[in-house]
Amino acid sequence: MIIWDFNVIVALGITLSLGVVIILWVIYTLSRGRTEPLSNREFFRQCGFCGYLFFDYFKRTPGHCPRCGSYQN
Repeated sequence: MIIWDFNVIVALGITLSLGVVIILWVIYTLSRGRTEPLSNREFFRQCGFCGYLFFDYFKRTPGHCPRCGSYQN
């Protein structure tokens, strides 16, 4: 027989709440689906000075390297 004191009730409530949150998170993550792959090459730019590879979603000309601060064409 389990003795139902306050500590057991709180621990059980926290465990069940955390389990529900984790299950909902897994269901959301699996059902979301991606519309575009991350490897879309049109957004990648590489700095000509330091060689840093970065995303440029706005396709700015000239682009600005986030690492060294140089401008790229």
